[in-house]
Amino acid sequence: MSWKGSFTDRAENTLECTMIALKRAPTALATAELLQTMEDSGPSLARGILTALEVHVPEILNRANRIADERGSELALRRLRSQPASLEMIIRRASEEAAMLGHRRVGTEHLLLAMLSAHDDPTTCALRAAGVTQDTARGTLRRLLISWTDDGCPKPRVNVA
Repeated sequence: MSWKGSFTDRAENTLECTMIALKRAPTALATAELLQTMEDSGPSLARGILTALEVHVPEILNRANRIADERGSELALRRLRSQPASLEMIIRRASEEAAMLGHRRVGTEHLLLAMLSAHDDPTTCALRAAGVTQDTARGTLRRLLISWTDDGCPKPRVNVA
């Protein structure tokens, strides 16, 4: 894929794991799989944002599945079908997010911001219901960038006595 090389190692790994999960379960929501992979893949800015915003990922995923199930039962009644966000759309949007923030490489934080830009996606709706929006995520990202190292790990806190 064309995204390799412009993404951080952690973001590449997150995307690769998400793609594997989607191959195993083709009907799964790309955003739900991406969120689960972010949760499972160790320290990252995306996970830091979610932790700072007190997001409990299993609850979000359960809520997203309920939203998707409810929408599935309503599809016959809707004229315009809403489409969940695709992984390709998230990758494209993540690159745009990184450029807007002036970042050279795309990281997990940009994947999270891209996911939040999908307006009618069940996972995004569940995140919004929990109070996570692009604005709150961006604000939290700005605060975290001050305290994280270049490799995506928290800087050790230095106590001045």
